[in-house]
Amino acid sequence: MEQPVERTGEPEAIFIVGVSRSGTTLMRRMLDKHSRIGIVTENHYLGHLLAREGARLYFRRVGDLRDDAAVRALVELIYSGELQRRSRLRELSPYWRWLTARVPRDEIEAYLLASDRSERGVFEAFLRIYADRRGKAIIGEKTPAHLAYVETLLEWFPQGRVVHCLRDPRAIFVSELRRRTEHAVAFPYRHLAAAPGLLECFVLLQVVWAWAGAVNRHRVLSRRYPDRYRVVRFEDLVAQPDDTLTELCAFLGVQPEVRMLQQTVTSRGARRGEAGFDAGAADRWRAHIRAGARAAIELLLGRRLGEMGYRE
Repeated sequence: MEQPVERTGEPEAIFIVGVSRSGTTLMRRMLDKHSRIGIVTENHYLGHLLAREGARLYFRRVGDLRDDAAVRALVELIYSGELQRRSRLRELSPYWRWLTARVPRDEIEAYLLASDRSERGVFEAFLRIYADRRGKAIIGEKTPAHLAYVETLLEWFPQGRVVHCLRDPRAIFVSELRRRTEHAVAFPYRHLAAAPGLLECFVLLQVVWAWAGAVNRHRVLSRRYPDRYRVVRFEDLVAQPDDTLTELCAFLGVQPEVRMLQQTVTSRGARRGEAGFDAGAADRWRAHIRAGARAAIELLLGRRLGEMGYRE
């Protein structure tokens, strides 16, 4: 496939980060529809909530990638299923499933062999193969946990842009509790599933910790990278998609396209499967949160809630 021509002012890469359940998937689907942008899904290349679960740390163990044999060993690690077996704490990140299902191993091997063999070069190769297959000029990825590694991302890609998705932590708690109750697979949720009260407490504390950390990161990143980092609130995106998209595209340096707004509702509300954005998703948590859980979140995050524009 012929490589798309780069355009002046466009970013070299776009990264979507944020606390899990904050609308990062919707943001990825929206940006991926742009004719110039190809965004891969979660890969946890740099790290997970636990840094040692980063894919790059597993890749280091195959040896010096300047040796072609080590590159082939890295490909074997992915395609043999060994990458998944080495992690006992979580399921395999979606990108690696996409890669093994859609891309012949000799094709990704060629991309890696043609890279500069650095951790950055290998990461770029994994992103580039997706964008090239879709005829997109701008590479990117969506890994919420990469919020902890924004400095590395922007050091590796000086002309890159970071979109930090933010959502009301009370809504995140409701969504995360439902997910962990219905799909208690990863550690420690599979052990807590038999004790709903403990599971709820664990999820609440996890959401409070992650959201407080996200606000702290925002304070630092917004000062350090005012032209390359931007927060987008989930509530603004679903309630005012046109205006939010226009502002976002101006930040990214691309022209907005109507196709980006052509989304299908995937939430569990009454509008599931319908076209457009589910504006009701912004406040639906109010009907599903227990008073005690709400009070705890508001007590623990009160000042930060106000700082980010969420009323208590």
